[in-house]
Amino acid sequence: MPLTLDQIINMKHELVLLAGKVDWEWIDGEIAPLYSENGRPGIETRFMIGLLLLKHIYGVSDEGACER
Repeated sequence: MPLTLDQIINMKHELVLLAGKVDWEWIDGEIAPLYSENGRPGIETRFMIGLLLLKHIYGVSDEGACER
């Protein structure tokens, strides 16, 4: 039986709680028109915005955000 996300990560972790407070659908709706329909599919907006938030909150580089 495959593991579920809540079996892998602590659902009470501060970043999980923060992610639950962000209106991802609104952000996606605002950014989606900027994505091109041509070529390779773009990276999910939630992933990109999430990395930007991590970088800002923790004052870390791209690599530091990925490590967190």
